[in-house]
Amino acid sequence: MGSFSDTARAGRQRPGGSRPEDPARAGSAPPAGSDLVAELARQVLHSLPRSDQRRSGELYIRGLLAAQGRKTIRNVASSTGRTADAQRLHHFISESTWDWVPVRRALADRLGRDVQPSAWVVQAVTVPRTGGVPVGAGSGAALRSGAGVNEQRSVGLWAVTPLGGFPVDWRLLLPQRRPDDPRLRARAGIPEDARPLDAVAAGLDMLPGITRHGARGHAPVLLDVRRACAARTAAALGVRGLPHLLRVSASELLVPVGVPPRRTGAAVTAGQLAAYAAAATRFAATGPTGAPHEVSRFVCRVPGAGAARQSVLLVDRDPRRPRRAAFWLTDLTDHPVDALVRLTRAPGLVAGEAAGTGRRVGLYDFAGRSFAGWHRHTTLASVAHTAALLLPTQTPGASRTGPARTEDASRTGIAC
Repeated sequence: MGSFSDTARAGRQRPGGSRPEDPARAGSAPPAGSDLVAELARQVLHSLPRSDQRRSGELYIRGLLAAQGRKTIRNVASSTGRTADAQRLHHFISESTWDWVPVRRALADRLGRDVQPSAWVVQAVTVPRTGGVPVGAGSGAALRSGAGVNEQRSVGLWAVTPLGGFPVDWRLLLPQRRPDDPRLRARAGIPEDARPLDAVAAGLDMLPGITRHGARGHAPVLLDVRRACAARTAAALGVRGLPHLLRVSASELLVPVGVPPRRTGAAVTAGQLAAYAAAATRFAATGPTGAPHEVSRFVCRVPGAGAARQSVLLVDRDPRRPRRAAFWLTDLTDHPVDALVRLTRAPGLVAGEAAGTGRRVGLYDFAGRSFAGWHRHTTLASVAHTAALLLPTQTPGASRTGPARTEDASRTGIAC
Protein backbone atom coordinates (compact mmCIF):
# COMPACT_ATOMS: atom_id res chain seq x y z
CA MET A 1 0.00 0.00 0.00
CA GLY A 2 1.16 3.57 -0.53
CA SER A 3 0.30 7.00 0.73
CA PHE A 4 0.30 10.34 -1.00
CA SER A 5 2.28 13.05 0.76
CA ASP A 6 0.39 16.22 1.50
CA THR A 7 3.10 18.48 0.11
CA ALA A 8 0.63 19.05 -2.72
CA ARG A 9 -2.47 20.79 -1.45
CA ALA A 10 -5.82 21.05 -3.12
CA GLY A 11 -6.52 24.29 -1.29
CA ARG A 12 -3.54 26.36 -2.39
CA GLN A 13 -5.48 28.69 -4.68
CA ARG A 14 -7.44 31.39 -2.90
CA PRO A 15 -10.53 32.70 -4.67
CA GLY A 16 -10.84 36.34 -5.62
CA GLY A 17 -7.85 37.61 -3.66
CA SER A 18 -9.58 36.89 -0.35
CA ARG A 19 -7.25 36.62 2.64
CA PRO A 20 -7.31 34.46 5.76
CA GLU A 21 -8.07 35.92 9.14
CA ASP A 22 -5.15 37.13 11.19
CA PRO A 23 -4.05 34.10 13.29
CA ALA A 24 -3.28 36.37 16.22
CA ARG A 25 -6.86 37.63 16.21
CA ALA A 26 -8.17 34.08 15.75
CA GLY A 27 -6.21 32.90 18.79
CA SER A 28 -7.42 35.67 21.13
CA ALA A 29 -9.67 35.03 24.08
CA PRO A 30 -13.21 33.94 23.12
CA PRO A 31 -16.12 36.23 23.91
CA ALA A 32 -17.99 35.60 27.13
CA GLY A 33 -20.65 32.92 26.85
CA SER A 34 -19.20 31.22 23.78
CA ASP A 35 -19.12 27.44 23.87
CA LEU A 36 -16.10 25.19 23.41
CA VAL A 37 -17.04 24.09 19.89
CA ALA A 38 -17.31 27.69 18.73
CA GLU A 39 -14.01 28.56 20.41
CA LEU A 40 -12.22 25.53 18.97
CA ALA A 41 -13.63 26.13 15.48
CA ARG A 42 -12.54 29.76 15.61
CA GLN A 43 -9.02 28.77 16.66
CA VAL A 44 -8.43 26.03 14.09
CA LEU A 45 -10.38 27.38 11.10
CA HIS A 46 -8.84 30.86 10.97
CA SER A 47 -6.86 29.89 7.82
CA LEU A 48 -10.02 29.39 5.74
CA PRO A 49 -10.13 32.44 3.46
CA ARG A 50 -13.85 33.23 3.58
CA SER A 51 -16.26 33.71 6.45
CA ASP A 52 -18.87 31.44 4.83
CA GLN A 53 -16.28 28.64 4.72
CA ARG A 54 -15.52 29.11 8.41
CA ARG A 55 -19.24 29.00 9.19
CA SER A 56 -19.59 25.80 7.15
CA GLY A 57 -16.62 24.30 8.98
CA GLU A 58 -18.17 24.94 12.37
CA LEU A 59 -21.51 23.63 11.11
CA TYR A 60 -19.82 20.43 9.94
CA ILE A 61 -18.03 19.93 13.27
CA ARG A 62 -21.29 20.40 15.16
CA GLY A 63 -23.05 17.99 12.81
CA LEU A 64 -20.37 15.32 13.40
CA LEU A 65 -20.92 15.66 17.14
CA ALA A 66 -24.73 15.67 16.95
CA ALA A 67 -25.62 13.21 14.17
CA GLN A 68 -26.43 9.63 15.03
CA GLY A 69 -25.14 6.66 13.04
CA ARG A 70 -22.78 6.85 10.09
CA LYS A 71 -21.57 10.38 9.42
CA THR A 72 -22.48 10.81 5.76
CA ILE A 73 -22.69 14.42 4.60
CA ARG A 74 -26.47 14.13 4.39
CA ASN A 75 -26.62 12.79 7.96
CA VAL A 76 -24.26 15.49 9.23
CA ALA A 77 -26.39 18.18 7.57
CA SER A 78 -29.64 16.72 8.95
CA SER A 79 -28.83 18.04 12.43
CA THR A 80 -29.55 21.60 11.25
CA GLY A 81 -33.04 20.85 9.99
CA ARG A 82 -32.38 22.78 6.75
CA THR A 83 -32.46 20.74 3.54
CA ALA A 84 -30.17 23.16 1.68
CA ASP A 85 -27.32 22.44 4.10
CA ALA A 86 -26.65 19.00 2.60
CA GLN A 87 -25.68 20.54 -0.76
CA ARG A 88 -23.78 23.32 0.97
CA LEU A 89 -21.70 20.92 3.05
CA HIS A 90 -21.14 18.56 0.11
CA HIS A 91 -19.59 21.43 -1.81
CA PHE A 92 -17.61 22.53 1.25
CA ILE A 93 -16.06 19.07 1.74
CA SER A 94 -15.67 17.69 -1.78
CA GLU A 95 -15.47 20.65 -4.16
CA SER A 96 -14.21 23.68 -2.26
CA THR A 97 -10.61 24.92 -2.35
CA TRP A 98 -9.70 25.35 1.31
CA ASP A 99 -6.47 23.78 2.53
CA TRP A 100 -6.68 21.25 5.35
CA VAL A 101 -3.01 21.44 6.36
CA PRO A 102 -3.15 24.76 8.29
CA VAL A 103 -6.24 23.47 10.10
CA ARG A 104 -4.34 20.41 11.28
CA ARG A 105 -1.38 22.54 12.35
CA ALA A 106 -3.64 24.84 14.33
CA LEU A 107 -5.28 21.85 16.02
CA ALA A 108 -1.88 20.38 16.96
CA ASP A 109 -0.72 23.78 18.22
CA ARG A 110 -3.80 24.03 20.44
CA LEU A 111 -3.13 20.60 21.91
CA GLY A 112 0.57 21.29 22.34
CA ARG A 113 -0.18 24.45 24.33
CA ASP A 114 -3.07 23.23 26.44
CA VAL A 115 -2.73 19.47 26.90
CA GLN A 116 1.01 18.73 26.55
CA PRO A 117 1.41 15.41 24.66
CA SER A 118 3.48 12.80 26.48
CA ALA A 119 3.93 10.67 23.33
CA TRP A 120 3.13 10.61 19.62
CA VAL A 121 1.66 7.42 18.20
CA VAL A 122 1.67 6.56 14.50
CA GLN A 123 -1.33 4.28 14.02
CA ALA A 124 -2.40 2.47 10.84
CA VAL A 125 -6.12 1.78 10.38
CA THR A 126 -7.95 -0.50 7.96
CA VAL A 127 -11.67 0.06 7.30
CA PRO A 128 -13.75 -2.43 5.27
CA ARG A 129 -15.78 -0.75 2.52
CA THR A 130 -18.84 -2.05 0.69
CA GLY A 131 -20.46 -0.60 -2.40
CA GLY A 132 -18.83 1.76 -4.88
CA VAL A 133 -15.11 2.40 -5.09
CA PRO A 134 -14.21 4.98 -2.41
CA VAL A 135 -10.88 6.79 -2.68
CA GLY A 136 -7.99 4.62 -1.53
CA ALA A 137 -9.96 1.38 -1.50
CA GLY A 138 -8.13 -1.78 -2.47
CA SER A 139 -8.85 -5.49 -2.36
CA GLY A 140 -8.18 -7.47 0.79
CA ALA A 141 -9.50 -10.34 2.87
CA ALA A 142 -11.93 -10.15 5.77
CA LEU A 143 -10.21 -10.85 9.09
CA ARG A 144 -12.56 -13.65 10.13
CA SER A 145 -14.05 -15.13 6.97
CA GLY A 146 -11.16 -14.61 4.55
CA ALA A 147 -13.64 -13.48 1.88
CA GLY A 148 -12.56 -10.73 -0.50
CA VAL A 149 -13.52 -7.19 0.58
CA ASN A 150 -12.64 -3.62 -0.32
CA GLU A 151 -10.44 -1.96 2.29
CA GLN A 152 -9.49 1.64 2.87
CA ARG A 153 -6.25 2.18 4.76
CA SER A 154 -4.90 5.29 6.42
CA VAL A 155 -2.22 6.31 8.90
CA GLY A 156 -2.88 8.78 11.69
CA LEU A 157 -0.56 10.72 13.98
CA TRP A 158 -2.03 10.86 17.48
CA ALA A 159 -1.03 13.00 20.45
CA VAL A 160 -1.25 10.98 23.67
CA THR A 161 -2.19 13.07 26.71
CA PRO A 162 -3.65 12.58 30.20
CA LEU A 163 -7.08 13.29 28.66
CA GLY A 164 -6.73 10.61 25.97
CA GLY A 165 -5.53 10.27 22.39
CA PHE A 166 -6.05 13.12 19.91
CA PRO A 167 -5.58 12.69 16.12
CA VAL A 168 -3.66 15.61 14.59
CA ASP A 169 -2.52 14.48 11.12
CA TRP A 170 -3.38 11.87 8.50
CA ARG A 171 -2.15 10.16 5.36
CA LEU A 172 -4.42 8.13 3.08
CA LEU A 173 -2.81 4.91 1.86
CA LEU A 174 -3.57 3.92 -1.72
CA PRO A 175 -2.97 0.57 -3.43
CA GLN A 176 0.59 0.27 -4.76
CA ARG A 177 -0.70 -1.00 -8.07
CA ARG A 178 -1.11 1.72 -10.67
CA PRO A 179 -0.10 4.61 -8.34
CA ASP A 180 0.55 6.77 -11.41
CA ASP A 181 -2.56 5.75 -13.34
CA PRO A 182 -3.85 9.07 -14.76
CA ARG A 183 -7.45 7.83 -14.62
CA LEU A 184 -7.12 6.99 -10.92
CA ARG A 185 -5.54 10.37 -10.18
CA ALA A 186 -8.14 12.27 -12.20
CA ARG A 187 -11.08 10.43 -10.66
CA ALA A 188 -9.84 11.00 -7.11
CA GLY A 189 -8.32 14.44 -7.68
CA ILE A 190 -4.86 13.29 -6.54
CA PRO A 191 -2.33 16.15 -6.88
CA GLU A 192 0.31 15.82 -9.58
CA ASP A 193 3.26 16.07 -7.18
CA ALA A 194 1.93 13.65 -4.57
CA ARG A 195 4.46 10.97 -3.60
CA PRO A 196 3.56 7.31 -2.90
CA LEU A 197 4.67 6.11 0.56
CA ASP A 198 4.28 2.92 2.57
CA ALA A 199 2.74 2.98 6.06
CA VAL A 200 5.98 3.56 8.01
CA ALA A 201 7.22 6.17 5.53
CA ALA A 202 3.84 7.89 5.75
CA GLY A 203 4.27 8.02 9.52
CA LEU A 204 7.75 9.49 9.20
CA ASP A 205 6.38 12.02 6.70
CA MET A 206 4.04 13.41 9.37
CA LEU A 207 6.67 13.79 12.09
CA PRO A 208 8.78 16.82 11.10
CA GLY A 209 6.07 19.24 12.19
CA ILE A 210 5.58 17.92 15.73
CA THR A 211 8.66 19.67 17.14
CA ARG A 212 7.06 23.04 16.39
CA HIS A 213 3.97 22.33 18.50
CA GLY A 214 3.98 23.63 22.06
CA ALA A 215 5.05 20.46 23.89
CA ARG A 216 7.88 20.79 26.41
CA GLY A 217 10.85 18.90 25.07
CA HIS A 218 10.45 16.10 22.57
CA ALA A 219 7.84 13.50 23.42
CA PRO A 220 8.78 10.03 22.13
CA VAL A 221 7.37 8.59 18.91
CA LEU A 222 5.83 5.11 18.92
CA LEU A 223 5.84 3.21 15.62
CA ASP A 224 5.14 -0.38 14.64
CA VAL A 225 8.02 -1.44 12.37
CA ARG A 226 7.53 -5.20 12.47
CA ARG A 227 7.19 -5.18 8.67
CA ALA A 228 9.80 -2.50 8.04
CA CYS A 229 13.48 -1.82 8.70
CA ALA A 230 13.95 -0.87 12.36
CA ALA A 231 17.52 0.36 11.81
CA ARG A 232 16.50 2.70 9.01
CA THR A 233 13.53 4.00 11.01
CA ALA A 234 15.63 4.53 14.15
CA ALA A 235 18.25 6.40 12.11
CA ALA A 236 15.59 8.61 10.50
CA LEU A 237 14.12 9.50 13.89
CA GLY A 238 17.59 10.15 15.30
CA VAL A 239 18.34 12.64 12.53
CA ARG A 240 15.14 14.48 13.48
CA GLY A 241 16.12 14.45 17.15
CA LEU A 242 13.02 12.45 18.09
CA PRO A 243 13.24 9.76 20.80
CA HIS A 244 11.40 6.57 19.94
CA LEU A 245 9.89 3.27 20.99
CA LEU A 246 9.62 0.90 18.04
CA ARG A 247 7.55 -2.27 18.07
CA VAL A 248 9.84 -4.81 16.40
CA SER A 249 9.50 -8.46 15.44
CA ALA A 250 11.20 -11.39 17.14
CA SER A 251 13.38 -11.74 14.03
CA GLU A 252 14.89 -8.24 14.36
CA LEU A 253 18.71 -8.44 14.40
CA LEU A 254 20.43 -6.81 17.39
CA VAL A 255 23.93 -6.77 18.85
CA PRO A 256 23.89 -7.47 22.63
CA VAL A 257 25.96 -5.21 24.89
CA GLY A 258 27.62 -6.41 28.08
CA VAL A 259 26.85 -10.14 28.07
CA PRO A 260 26.89 -11.38 24.46
CA PRO A 261 25.37 -14.81 23.98
CA ARG A 262 28.07 -15.64 21.43
CA ARG A 263 31.22 -13.93 20.25
CA THR A 264 31.57 -10.20 20.85
CA GLY A 265 29.80 -8.10 18.25
CA ALA A 266 27.71 -10.96 16.87
CA ALA A 267 24.15 -10.08 15.91
CA VAL A 268 21.29 -12.23 17.17
CA THR A 269 17.56 -11.96 16.76
CA ALA A 270 15.42 -10.23 19.37
CA GLY A 271 13.83 -13.61 20.11
CA GLN A 272 17.21 -15.21 20.72
CA LEU A 273 18.31 -12.36 22.94
CA ALA A 274 15.08 -12.61 24.93
CA ALA A 275 15.80 -16.28 25.63
CA TYR A 276 19.24 -15.48 27.07
CA ALA A 277 18.36 -15.11 30.76
CA ALA A 278 21.86 -14.11 31.89
CA ALA A 279 21.71 -10.88 29.89
CA ALA A 280 18.32 -9.77 31.22
CA THR A 281 17.16 -7.47 33.97
CA ARG A 282 13.63 -8.51 34.90
CA PHE A 283 10.77 -6.42 36.22
CA ALA A 284 7.15 -7.00 37.21
CA ALA A 285 4.59 -4.93 35.30
CA THR A 286 0.87 -4.66 34.66
CA GLY A 287 -0.45 -5.66 31.26
CA PRO A 288 -2.99 -3.71 29.16
CA THR A 289 -5.86 -5.68 30.71
CA GLY A 290 -4.56 -5.33 34.28
CA ALA A 291 -3.06 -8.83 34.44
CA PRO A 292 0.50 -9.20 35.79
CA HIS A 293 3.24 -9.18 33.12
CA GLU A 294 6.97 -9.79 33.21
CA VAL A 295 9.25 -7.34 31.39
CA SER A 296 12.88 -8.10 30.57
CA ARG A 297 15.39 -5.36 29.73
CA PHE A 298 18.39 -5.89 27.45
CA VAL A 299 21.05 -3.38 26.43
CA CYS A 300 21.91 -3.69 22.74
CA ARG A 301 22.88 -1.89 19.56
CA VAL A 302 20.96 -1.79 16.31
CA PRO A 303 23.10 -2.72 13.28
CA GLY A 304 23.03 0.11 10.78
CA ALA A 305 21.63 2.71 13.20
CA GLY A 306 25.00 3.99 14.45
CA ALA A 307 27.67 1.73 15.91
CA ALA A 308 28.21 3.80 19.06
CA ARG A 309 24.53 4.35 19.89
CA GLN A 310 23.08 2.08 22.56
CA SER A 311 19.47 1.01 22.69
CA VAL A 312 17.28 -0.96 25.05
CA LEU A 313 15.14 -3.95 24.09
CA LEU A 314 12.08 -4.51 26.26
CA VAL A 315 10.43 -7.91 26.12
CA ASP A 316 6.91 -7.81 27.54
CA ARG A 317 5.44 -11.22 28.36
CA ASP A 318 2.07 -12.30 29.61
CA PRO A 319 2.81 -15.39 31.76
CA ARG A 320 -0.45 -16.91 30.54
CA ARG A 321 0.77 -16.61 26.92
CA PRO A 322 4.57 -16.76 27.12
CA ARG A 323 5.01 -17.28 23.37
CA ARG A 324 3.23 -14.05 22.49
CA ALA A 325 5.83 -11.59 23.73
CA ALA A 326 5.92 -7.96 22.57
CA PHE A 327 9.34 -6.60 21.60
CA TRP A 328 10.01 -2.87 21.97
CA LEU A 329 13.23 -1.13 20.93
CA THR A 330 14.01 2.31 22.34
CA ASP A 331 16.78 4.88 22.58
CA LEU A 332 15.41 6.11 25.94
CA THR A 333 18.15 4.22 27.75
CA ASP A 334 17.99 6.35 30.93
CA HIS A 335 14.23 6.02 31.43
CA PRO A 336 12.94 3.76 34.23
CA VAL A 337 11.44 0.55 32.95
CA ASP A 338 8.03 1.26 34.48
CA ALA A 339 7.88 4.58 32.60
CA LEU A 340 8.80 2.86 29.33
CA VAL A 341 6.17 0.17 29.92
CA ARG A 342 3.52 2.86 30.44
CA LEU A 343 4.56 4.43 27.14
CA THR A 344 4.21 1.11 25.32
CA ARG A 345 0.54 1.07 26.34
CA ALA A 346 -0.09 4.25 24.31
CA PRO A 347 -0.95 2.45 21.03
CA GLY A 348 -3.62 0.49 22.89
CA LEU A 349 -5.09 3.73 24.21
CA VAL A 350 -5.12 5.15 20.68
CA ALA A 351 -6.81 2.00 19.35
CA GLY A 352 -9.47 2.44 22.02
CA GLU A 353 -9.99 6.08 21.07
CA ALA A 354 -10.19 5.15 17.38
CA ALA A 355 -12.82 2.51 18.05
CA GLY A 356 -14.71 4.66 20.58
CA THR A 357 -14.74 8.44 20.25
CA GLY A 358 -13.21 8.30 16.76
CA ARG A 359 -15.97 6.10 15.45
CA ARG A 360 -18.67 8.17 17.14
CA VAL A 361 -17.51 11.37 15.40
CA GLY A 362 -17.09 9.65 12.03
CA LEU A 363 -13.29 9.62 11.63
CA TYR A 364 -13.55 6.67 9.23
CA ASP A 365 -16.93 7.30 7.64
CA PHE A 366 -15.98 9.18 4.47
CA ALA A 367 -16.66 6.84 1.55
CA GLY A 368 -16.54 9.30 -1.37
CA ARG A 369 -14.14 9.24 -4.31
CA SER A 370 -12.45 12.59 -3.65
CA PHE A 371 -8.90 12.66 -2.26
CA ALA A 372 -9.41 16.22 -1.01
CA GLY A 373 -12.84 15.32 0.36
CA TRP A 374 -11.36 12.49 2.42
CA HIS A 375 -8.72 14.80 3.88
CA ARG A 376 -11.18 17.59 4.66
CA HIS A 377 -13.68 15.26 6.30
CA THR A 378 -10.97 13.53 8.35
CA THR A 379 -9.52 16.87 9.42
CA LEU A 380 -12.86 18.19 10.68
CA ALA A 381 -13.63 14.84 12.30
CA SER A 382 -10.32 15.18 14.17
CA VAL A 383 -11.49 18.58 15.42
CA ALA A 384 -14.81 17.02 16.48
CA HIS A 385 -12.88 14.24 18.22
CA THR A 386 -10.90 16.87 20.13
CA ALA A 387 -14.07 18.70 21.11
CA ALA A 388 -15.67 15.44 22.29
CA LEU A 389 -12.74 14.76 24.62
CA LEU A 390 -12.38 18.33 25.88
CA LEU A 391 -16.08 19.03 26.46
CA PRO A 392 -16.27 17.14 29.79
CA THR A 393 -13.29 19.15 31.08
CA GLN A 394 -15.26 22.35 30.44
CA THR A 395 -18.24 21.20 32.52
CA PRO A 396 -17.93 21.49 36.33
CA GLY A 397 -18.34 18.12 38.00
CA ALA A 398 -18.24 16.23 34.71
CA SER A 399 -15.85 13.35 34.09
CA ARG A 400 -14.75 11.50 31.02
CA THR A 401 -15.14 7.77 31.17
CA GLY A 402 -13.61 7.16 27.73
CA PRO A 403 -14.09 4.25 25.34
CA ALA A 404 -13.36 0.68 26.24
CA ARG A 405 -9.69 -0.16 25.72
CA THR A 406 -9.79 -3.27 23.60
CA GLU A 407 -7.14 -4.86 21.44
CA ASP A 408 -9.82 -6.60 19.38
CA ALA A 409 -10.66 -3.54 17.29
CA SER A 410 -11.98 -5.77 14.49
CA ARG A 411 -15.20 -6.18 16.51
CA THR A 412 -15.96 -2.50 15.88
CA GLY A 413 -15.34 -2.77 12.15
CA ILE A 414 -12.01 -0.93 12.49
CA ALA A 415 -8.74 -2.84 12.47
CA CYS A 416 -5.91 -0.92 14.14
